[in-house]
Order: sequence, then structure tokens, then C-alpha cells
Amino acid sequence: MFLRNRYNYLASLFVLYFVFILYNLFSLQIINIEQSIQDIDKQTFDIVYLPAPRGEIYDKNDQKLVTTSLEPHLYINLRKINNENINQYKQYVKYNFKEFSNSDIEEIFSSKEILYLLKNINDLNYIERQALLELEAFEIFDYPIRKYLYENIASHILGYIGRPTAEEFQLYPETIKNGIVGKSGVEKSYEEKLSGTAGEITFKGSELIKYEPPIPGEDLYISIDIETQIVVTESLEQGIALANENFDSENIIQKGAVVVMDIDTGEIVSMVSVPDFNPNKFVKGISGFDFKQLNRIEAFNNFAIQGLYPPGSVFKVVAYWLAENEGLFPEGVETRDNRIKCEGKLSFSFIDGSQQVYNDWKEDGHGNVNLSSAIQQSCNVYFWDIALKIWRTYEGNPNESILQDYARDLGFGKLTEIDLPYEKAGIVPDRDLFEDWKISKPELVRPAGWLGGDLMNLIVGQGAITTTPIQVANAYKTLLTGYTSKPYLEKNIEVNSKSRNININEDFIKFLLNDLNLVTNKNGTAYSAFEILGSKANDIGGKTGTAQNAGDKNNTSWFVGIDSISNPKFIIVTVVDEGGSGSAVAAPISRRVIQHLIDLELTPVKFGEITE
Repeated sequence: MFLRNRYNYLASLFVLYFVFILYNLFSLQIINIEQSIQDIDKQTFDIVYLPAPRGEIYDKNDQKLVTTSLEPHLYINLRKINNENINQYKQYVKYNFKEFSNSDIEEIFSSKEILYLLKNINDLNYIERQALLELEAFEIFDYPIRKYLYENIASHILGYIGRPTAEEFQLYPETIKNGIVGKSGVEKSYEEKLSGTAGEITFKGSELIKYEPPIPGEDLYISIDIETQIVVTESLEQGIALANENFDSENIIQKGAVVVMDIDTGEIVSMVSVPDFNPNKFVKGISGFDFKQLNRIEAFNNFAIQGLYPPGSVFKVVAYWLAENEGLFPEGVETRDNRIKCEGKLSFSFIDGSQQVYNDWKEDGHGNVNLSSAIQQSCNVYFWDIALKIWRTYEGNPNESILQDYARDLGFGKLTEIDLPYEKAGIVPDRDLFEDWKISKPELVRPAGWLGGDLMNLIVGQGAITTTPIQVANAYKTLLTGYTSKPYLEKNIEVNSKSRNININEDFIKFLLNDLNLVTNKNGTAYSAFEILGSKANDIGGKTGTAQNAGDKNNTSWFVGIDSISNPKFIIVTVVDEGGSGSAVAAPISRRVIQHLIDLELTPVKFGEITE
């Protein structure tokens, strides 16, 4: 009996204890949940991160291009907001910060954040800021503001910043603390260098107990010259305006790019792409409408590295190099000095169904031409004859793609690996590619696949070939130095590795420079564009290009310029999408850029002669 009573007594105690626990759980989770959360908050440690100032960006002459200023921002410590004071703070925000709507205020005070960023108070004086701190829930911390000092100038090189996506969180884990990331340009390429280490604010409950200031990112020094960048931008815009005035085009002519490359190092001295954008608009967050407007005109595309165009006659230097190395001249020609008669068209018989007659851009022909005058006058017939020689000699065996092999050796059809994101590779077409396309992209090729006529198109930079301005600049640099290397922007990059191209010797370089000089002088396709320079043109070289586009689109205008034949320092590549003749538009743009590079007085871009 005694044992039974003792058992009942213990059981009752257990039941009472269990009921007590349930009551307390119910009280914590249901009745006093807000008080419970506040009690827990008072006992826990939390860290809030403050973005670090990003490193500053300078040009080659240490001219500051991008900076970060630390500006005071007002935060509200939402853990110090309770039922007793919430209305006071709501009213304060409403009447002192008119930019916040009622819905904004409700969103602020329902936020789950510990510190909520209210606004930039850089315009308030010291006394006004101190008055804010008299309210216990307000805190003031410096917040980094990115500023692009030249606005649209160099926007595609510099890029812009924004809030990271889930994918960017994966690529750059530290961005979860900084809350901003480089979206394009060197801001993206050098994110880890520029980003810095976020500051840390440690809270115990609602009280701030520790503050570790952010550590700024490293500064970046790039190879562009901002003064040259300004001149190049002006020149390209002037040329595009002239193209719109002089050509009837189905579309407004507004896209183009210029690359200025150091011929020895591969440094990018200037890179301009239009349309462009103002990166400052992204610092506080661009509106959806403005973003769509910029996206519609492809303002975010850097056409210098992403624009894919048929190169037209600027590609003829590939066949020029091949002819010299391989002795593959037109039928009956043994050396570069031997001439053939160009009557304005080339007729021959292909048995594969290819086009039988090819008309040169100059209907009455170029007379007797050799390799040099073929470059000078951009004679298509001379180069078609070389393609015909290749086809008749090598059709069906590996050497059939000898022209493509030479093009790839110069970097066509592959990335240059410049230190900018989103570069495109372009296409060097051949039989294997057409066979692949017959399956994967049948709409692009005929059932017969690769034909002799495709090689005829390729040798003059037409057909399926596409390239970027940066590829063209790098290819010409290789031909004029004998070295292959990557173009780059960061000044402090490790020594740019060079590899000698054994098929390019000093004699060839001298021949090529002399022949490019013929283009900008009398009887050359760019003579009209450079005539204004007088005797100074005697030391300048270049190559025009006019590439046909499909449908009713106007031709693409190209020019590759060399600032000096006797002492070449810079390569200037200009392309205007649907800009028409290379000699009429791209060449005059390049001429003005060269005037700047060799310290001549600048003259406006003047519409040149329509040649090829």
C-alpha cells in the first residue's frame, strides 16, 4: 500500500511538471512570442556587414578614372523599435524624409533586418547629423559611393557595379558581405582585386558592441590614355554622323568601335564602343525603363570585343602573308612583283555549282597589278586568283584549308583572351564547319556543303567569316612584329608572354609596311581621307575594308591604320556597323585619331571617297 501511494505521488509530480513545461512553451510561442523573441535577441550575437570602398582605377598617366567616396548614411536599428516608440519613429521619418511614401515606411518598419539603410545624409551638416543621433534607434555609418569621373567615356572598359545575382554569389562568395559586384568591364574582370573586405558591426541583442571598419580594395592601373579615349570617342561619333548624312540606310547608323593598340606590347591605349552608357546611373540602381532603353540599342555590348562582322578587305593581308610564304600567287605569277591584268571581273568554271563570274568593286578594273598594288587598290581579282590557285591545287586534301590555317595563326576564329569579360571568338569557316552546320544549323548552309565559291568569298573577307575589331588589331600586330601575344589592359599584369612566329621575318614586315603606306597615298583607296595631312601621310599606312551584309543592310565600314611606317607605335582599327565604304567613313575617323597620336592639330572627320 505504501509503495502504491508513493508511486501515485511521483506520477502526479511528473504530470504537474509536464503540464508546467507545456504551459511555458505555449506562453513562449503563443502568448508572449514578441517578448520571447526580444529576450532571445538580447542574448544573441549578430554581425551586420558594411560594404568596403572599392579600389580606385587610374589610366596609364595616373589620371583617376573611377573613385569611391565615403559618405555618411543614416541607418535605423530596428531592434530598438518596440510597441512604445514605433509610431514616434514612423512619424519622424514621414515628416523629415519626404521621399518615403507611407508604403515605404511600412516596409522599413516591418523589415527583418537589424540595421536598415535609410538614406544618404551627406548634405546635412555636423549639427544636423548629431541631432539625428539623439534618437536612440538611429545610427550613422560611412557608406562607399562609386563615382565614374568621365561618365560615358570608357564605360565599356570600366564597366559598372550592381547587386550580385545568385550566380555571382557562387563566383565571388565575399560579395554576400559587400552587397555589390562588378557587372562588366574591368570592374568585373578584377572584382576580387577591387572589392576589398567588408566592415563588421557586432550586435548583442539591440546593442552595438564592436565595430571593425571595412578595408578598401586594391587600386587598379590600366593602360588606356583618357585623353586619347576622349579624342577617339569624338572621332567615332563624328564619323557615324557623317555616315547617316551620306548613306540611305534602312536602320539608323549608330554602332561602331575603335581599338588603339600599342604595337610592341599589346597594351590597349584606347577602346571605344558606341552606343555607350553612364555607369554612374547604376550606383544607386537604374530604373527598369532606362535599363530597357539602353538594352534596346545594345549599349551594353562592347563592339570592340563582341561585335562580329565580316572583315572585308582588311582580311586580305592574310592572303598577302600566305602568298609570300608559300609562293601561292595567281596562275602564271611566280613572285610578288609579277603582274596580272585586272579587267574588273574574273570568270572561270567551277564544276561544283559555285558562282562562275566574280565582279570586282571597280567595274573597269585596276589595270596591271602585282601583290603591292593589289593591296594599295584593294583589287579583289588578284586575291580571287590566289583562292582559285589554292582550290585547283589542294581541293579535297588537308592543304585545302591553308588560308584558314594562316588566319587562325593570326588569331582569327578564337578569343584573344584580353582581360575583359564576354569576348566573342568569331568564325573562320571551312569544310569541316560546313559539314557540322549541315546537321546543327542546316539553315546556314546549302546541302552540298563547302564549295570553291566559299573559298573565293573567304579570301576577300566575305561569306561566313566573322571577326571582332580586337582580333583584327591583334592580327596586324602579329604581322608587323612577328610575335603573338594577348592584348591587355592592366598595367601591372605579369610580363605578357610572346612567342615568335617563324613565318614572319624582317623583310616581310618591311614589305607589308611599305604596301600599307601605298594605301594612304596617291592611287590608294584611303588617299582622299589622308590627303589633308599633306607630306605627313608619307609616313602613315593602313588598309580599307568594305564588307557586304545580308539583306538590305548597308555595308560595314573598316579601316586599319598604322601611325608611322618608319617607327610604328600604334595600330588603329575602326569599324562602323552599316557605315558604308571603309575609305569614306572608317578611314577618316582613323585619320583624326592618328593626328592626335602623332601630335598634329586635330581637324574634323570629313567624309572620304567611296572606293571599294
